[in-house]
Amino acid sequence: MALYLKQFPRFLAERRGPVILGLIVVALLWVGVAVKHESDMRDALHDSERTTHNFAMVFEENVLRSIGEIDKSLLYMRRSIENRAGREDYGTIVNTTDLLSEIIVQVAIIGPDGVMRATNAGPQPPPATDLSDRDHFRVHIESPEDILYISRPVIGRASGRVSVQISRRFRGPDGGFGGVVVASLNPSHLTKFYDKIDLGTPASISLIGSDGVVRSSGGVGGGFGVGADLGRTETYQKIRSGRSGTFTLEMPDGAETRLVTIRKVREHPLWVSVSVPEAEIYKDSRSTLRIDAVVAALLTLLVGIAVEKLLRIEAKRSEAEARVARLASQDPLTDLPNRRVFRASLEATVEAARAVPDAAYAVMFLDLDRFKLVNDTLGHKVGDHLLQAVGDRLAAVLAPGQLLARLGGDEFALLVPRAGDRAALEALAGRIAEAVLPPFEIGSHQIRSSVSVGIAVGPRDGGTADDLLIAADLALYAVKAGKRGTFRFYDRQMSEGLAERRQLEGDLRRAIERGELELHYQPSVDLKTGEIAGFEALARWRHPVRGNVPPSLFISIAEECGLIHPIGEWSLTEACRQAATWPGQLKIAVNLSPVQFSGPDLVGMVRGVLERTGLPAHRLELEITEQMLLDSGEATLAILRDLKALGLQVAMDDFGTGYSSLNYLRSFPFDRIKVDRSFVTGLGSGAQNTAIVRAVIDIARVLGMRTTAEGIETADQHRVLALLGCDEVQGYLFSRPVPAEEARALIGRWCAEDRRAKTLAA
Repeated sequence: MALYLKQFPRFLAERRGPVILGLIVVALLWVGVAVKHESDMRDALHDSERTTHNFAMVFEENVLRSIGEIDKSLLYMRRSIENRAGREDYGTIVNTTDLLSEIIVQVAIIGPDGVMRATNAGPQPPPATDLSDRDHFRVHIESPEDILYISRPVIGRASGRVSVQISRRFRGPDGGFGGVVVASLNPSHLTKFYDKIDLGTPASISLIGSDGVVRSSGGVGGGFGVGADLGRTETYQKIRSGRSGTFTLEMPDGAETRLVTIRKVREHPLWVSVSVPEAEIYKDSRSTLRIDAVVAALLTLLVGIAVEKLLRIEAKRSEAEARVARLASQDPLTDLPNRRVFRASLEATVEAARAVPDAAYAVMFLDLDRFKLVNDTLGHKVGDHLLQAVGDRLAAVLAPGQLLARLGGDEFALLVPRAGDRAALEALAGRIAEAVLPPFEIGSHQIRSSVSVGIAVGPRDGGTADDLLIAADLALYAVKAGKRGTFRFYDRQMSEGLAERRQLEGDLRRAIERGELELHYQPSVDLKTGEIAGFEALARWRHPVRGNVPPSLFISIAEECGLIHPIGEWSLTEACRQAATWPGQLKIAVNLSPVQFSGPDLVGMVRGVLERTGLPAHRLELEITEQMLLDSGEATLAILRDLKALGLQVAMDDFGTGYSSLNYLRSFPFDRIKVDRSFVTGLGSGAQNTAIVRAVIDIARVLGMRTTAEGIETADQHRVLALLGCDEVQGYLFSRPVPAEEARALIGRWCAEDRRAKTLAA
């Protein structure tokens, strides 16, 4: 059951007595909970600071006692060495002086040359171990003062255990530097006693040198690792300041924050550290907060139930009214305003602009490119999710006051009440186009799309809402007829162009019915043998009045109105029928339109053409552009795999003009890559295009694919491509696209020339 208290802000604005009273009671209740929790937190922090401070003092005293005990042992050993030197060797001295304890792991004597002369640990006599590089020896060489030195944790070369070396110098018989006496301290001794103390699990203690290196660590929480260098941490910065104290420390790598107390060890370059996790400090207060919150929540619920009973009838009536208004004004799929709201807003904008001189406003029609392909290949559910995602992206780039609506299908409209100048509208259209370009993640599908935008500016392009809507629609039509994924402003020639395009569409239908279309064939030449390797079939239309109509024009019209399916089947049939009459080694290449992949059973159509014409499948090569893969990659790849299973070959045309070619080369075994003419044109005039073509050829060779370079017009281009190892070339240097009769004559001449060349060579 819906809670009508969700409308609480409106009720509060209306100052309804039960609502205001309930709000005051609930607010006072939760403020009390918050104040109590804040007090509990302060008390817990104060108690924890006092506890860690006291514990640090105890730890410091234990460290001082342990170091003092070790120093006494070192001084005793030093006196024994200085008094017995010359009468007894170092080994006897060190083994007859009882200094071992649970604190001291090992006692050793190092000579003035840094070589260990005696130790009470390990094999006797001990091997001569060079310790001249150890800090606990070098410090006494470099400083003439009689100091007690406490080293970083090291692995003893004699004992093989991790220890902290504590050393003092001693005099030789001549009164000069005689060497160093060393006691090895087990680091765990200083903290193991505290491991058993529950300071607030998981607490930790550490003994840290003034150089930032940890000498000992322990406690239930583990602390820092022995030997860890804290030089880059906040703890070391506090140590460098020389002041003892307590602070909150943000731990690295996402570990929980800790409360840390550090304290200087008197008369030594050491610091003790005691820390507890912040979560442990506030554990009890948070537990209390949960109990208080549960009680407050129950009381809040009781207050809410009381207020709900008073509001239920009126809330139901308000909800019903809101639902009716929403259905009348909102698109149910995207939650955007619908066509009715958009038109009403446009009419209001047009009317308001009449009273403002030089006012400019704009209407943009937005059409999602190739949306039908998504619906046909992935289903309407995926298409609906795509429209919702597109609506979210478009709404994110709009400025306040601009109205985005869904008109239906994949069509959106944008009203810009304050249009500014043309540059501002261009910038807005550019942001809209860029917002749609990144791929959409719809379920398990990654879908790429683009948006075409038609722009009409009022009152210049129309003084009424109807005029502006027609102008924006014509501008959008012009974009779709040209380069999709861009934008265009309306101009009056578009009205004339629309009529002309519709006339061309009718003429094209009649041309198909009358068989007026024809195929021209352009040869591709094998660079190694110089022979014709095959032909590419290209559709041509000679209009009885207009003359030759560019393929880019009539093919785009055919794709928009659905005529591409009969044209595609006819061109494939005619090309295969002609190729079946050629010598057996020649192949025929036919281009496929993206729209054909959304048509009914493309694979079945190709199979039927091969069966009817008798052309072996391996002599047929179907060409697709990488842009086709960008528009519907996975769906297209699935159909391509079924086509390749027929035994034919598949080539990627215009390679390099998109931005995901390499990804698709990995996911589908193309037989051929066709290098786009834009790269071939620049061969010989600069190193950049040559490097690109070489890279494409090398990639194809590694993947087991052949390469064909398009647009060869000069002998220099021919020569460079041969040197780069390209397999085949195609272009005006060899032949323009020619009718079928001329193609057969071209084959005959080429074969005759080849026979003459072989005869002369013999």
